[in-house]
Amino acid sequence: MNRHAELGHRQSIHDLIPRLRQASTLRDGPESVRAVLAAAVADDSDWLDPQYQERPETRDWVLYPVHRASDGHLSILVAVFRAGVSTPVHNHGAWAVVGVYRGRERETWYRRLDDGRVLGRARLQVADTFVNPRGTVTVVPDGTIHSVEALDGTDAISIHVYGTDILTQNRSTFDLRTGSEAPFRPDFTDLGSER
Repeated sequence: MNRHAELGHRQSIHDLIPRLRQASTLRDGPESVRAVLAAAVADDSDWLDPQYQERPETRDWVLYPVHRASDGHLSILVAVFRAGVSTPVHNHGAWAVVGVYRGRERETWYRRLDDGRVLGRARLQVADTFVNPRGTVTVVPDGTIHSVEALDGTDAISIHVYGTDILTQNRSTFDLRTGSEAPFRPDFTDLGSER
């Protein structure tokens, strides 16, 4: 039984924010964040606030910002992905730590083959593929290009911590077929993120 259950308190994502903020300031920020997030997603009770577990039927994925540091050094969001639909191949512009709360995700990392000097062009090849079940926490280093897909016919829910304000960060999406790179500005569903 976890500490929150013993005290009669149901953990919420908002209880996790101060611990993630503190961990992000340590010298090994992403690894410290990974340890905090791993402890949270190892709790198999249904502790994540229900409002962050919904995906409108008309959307392939929904991204809920739950925290944005006022200095721009950290943001936290919850992502809900429809099974069988892959996100665009994209980067983050900073490190990220991703913990799978529900379901299983296939994550594909790509290696860039060109030097990035030709604006709007990028040649990529698959570098690695991982299947991440509930409880898996992955550190995604700055510079990583990847895509994510929910598996098993059910939505996947994951908690994402970034070493930047992901809502304003310059990012790219990559088209493997055409070899193009374009600005990436996904839609975020704001339910009142904390600052």
